[in-house]
This record gives sequence, structure tokens and C-alpha cells, in this order.
Amino acid sequence: MLRPFAFAAPFVLLASAALSDSHATAESEDAFDLGEIAVLMEAETDSEAAEKIFRKSCRACHGNKGQGASSYPNIAELEPEYVAEKLIRYRDGEKFGPNSVLMIQHAKKLSDEDIANLAIYVTSAFE
Repeated sequence: MLRPFAFAAPFVLLASAALSDSHATAESEDAFDLGEIAVLMEAETDSEAAEKIFRKSCRACHGNKGQGASSYPNIAELEPEYVAEKLIRYRDGEKFGPNSVLMIQHAKKLSDEDIANLAIYVTSAFE
């Protein structure tokens, strides 16, 4: 099922600009490109594909509704732009936080479209 999330467009554009400024020290422009994902997040997202990824890769640690558990954060209450930014950084192999190794292994398989879909899904599906 495709769901539009047009309400997020202004926030995505602002976050994209702020994040690109804050990561000027990235190794290359390709290493951190929230801009392309922001465009995908403005378009329709595939919630069924995102749910599949969530069930396979996320819920074991983050909980059935993204509520978090133990040392795994609550991802359901985050902003989609924040989730996308973190997934991009993990996909690029960046280590930060105690669960980086686990997150890098899961995120390295994600496409830009997967990240956009997942960021919207985990922050809106459990309301």
C-alpha cells in the first residue's frame, strides 16, 4: 500500500539543509546524502515494504511497536528525518553509540528508498 506523507515535506527540506551543513566534514558528498532520501520521503512511501524490513531487521531489538527495550532506543517517537539520517550514517559504516556494529550490519543492505520508507513507517505506524 502506498501512502503519501506530504505533511513532512517542509520538515524534510529544513532537516536536509541543516544536516548537510552539520556534516560538512564528511569524507565525501556521497557518504552522507540526506537530500536524495528527503525527496523520496516527500513522495509516496511503500509501507508494506517498510513493514517487511521492520519485522525482519528492527523489531527483535526495538520492539514490536518500535518502543525500544534495554539498550535499544524507542524509534517510534523520533522524527523521520532523524531516523533517515542515522540509517544513512550506519549504512556508510559510521560507528557511534553502543549498538553501531549491529546497526551497520542491518543498514548496509538498505537502499535510499528502503531508508525513506522505513523512516516514515517507524515514526508513524504505531500511533
